[in-house]
Amino acid sequence: MPSTRLLSVFCATALAAFACAISTDGPQQALPTGPEQREPGIEAALAEAFEGAPVPGAVGGIARADGSTQVGAWGLRKAGSDAPMTPGDPVHVGSDTKAMTAVLAARQVDAGFLRWDSTLEEVLPSLAPRVHEGYRRATLIQFLHHTSGAPANAVDWRGFAPLPLRERRLQIAAASLQESPAAAPGTGFLYSNLGYMVAGAMIEAVRDLTWEELMVMDVFDPLGIKGAGFGAPGSPGEVDAPWGHTIHRTEPRPVQVDNDPALGPAGTVHLPVADWARFALLFTEAAAKEAGAAPPFLSPASRQRLLEVGLEGYACGWLVTERSWAEGTALTHSGSNTTWFATVWIAPRTGRAYLVAANAAGPGVPAMVDRAIGALIALDQ
Repeated sequence: MPSTRLLSVFCATALAAFACAISTDGPQQALPTGPEQREPGIEAALAEAFEGAPVPGAVGGIARADGSTQVGAWGLRKAGSDAPMTPGDPVHVGSDTKAMTAVLAARQVDAGFLRWDSTLEEVLPSLAPRVHEGYRRATLIQFLHHTSGAPANAVDWRGFAPLPLRERRLQIAAASLQESPAAAPGTGFLYSNLGYMVAGAMIEAVRDLTWEELMVMDVFDPLGIKGAGFGAPGSPGEVDAPWGHTIHRTEPRPVQVDNDPALGPAGTVHLPVADWARFALLFTEAAAKEAGAAPPFLSPASRQRLLEVGLEGYACGWLVTERSWAEGTALTHSGSNTTWFATVWIAPRTGRAYLVAANAAGPGVPAMVDRAIGALIALDQ
């Protein structure tokens, strides 16, 4: 299955980066998915895609809005170990985190904490005088659409490390937004991890909590996602979860590293594929039809705004395209923290999602993941 141009942008950008007014009382919107099932066909598809490659292991899933989520695993958690990859292992999804941050923003809009057109200077008045004036009127939706003009990455993601995380994000933004925007906000597309961090800082400011706390409180818990976390999966030095790998020549080298925590809203989430599928199915038409539940997880207006296509075919955390197997519109995104590579495709009309994560990153891995996704789509036809 051929990659789109923007998927290569996701990869290149990732590799360059190295008390609640929202009601939780009463039933939340039920997700249209059944119990997780292990599927040998998925495992065979992963083996065909990765066998003999410098990728130790992978997990894949096929999620159906009107049925079960099927998962499969192949290979090893860590090169040189004998610990097998399992379907329930957490996988690092890198920039696929961005769609989650956008949903978190939508939850704040629905609750009245933010507007889609809230500006940096409105929400972060202490930051506004410290950045170039061209950014001060950039809006939440522009940061989420990569049209704020912000550069791809921070000047130094690991700067200001002694400070608490929220303050670090503000300091990094101040240091990285000194020059004029690449284009006036709203007029040009530039894929930006930094822009998503700023969106996360705007969310933090209106709730007085960290992005990580809010992601659990306002997104993961209401959706029944229990296995999510932030940073490299597993315990340091242990093989209780998969390790990531860099590829040196043709050999995978295991490492337990991640993007700096400051980059969180742009790409630090890990979670099991079945949990990732629960999130992905939120964007199917079947889920939208279930939105009459009280209280709804997302308002119809926010659902529409999240999938509103901006420049370069990009919505809020999704590239929007067309595929015949999807019977029309398809949503996709890829993510990498330089040691993992993950891709998701969603067919809103047919109520399907296809997900693959490999615990290595490097030349050739995106194409292998694409092939694995293609095999899952074929398996589901």
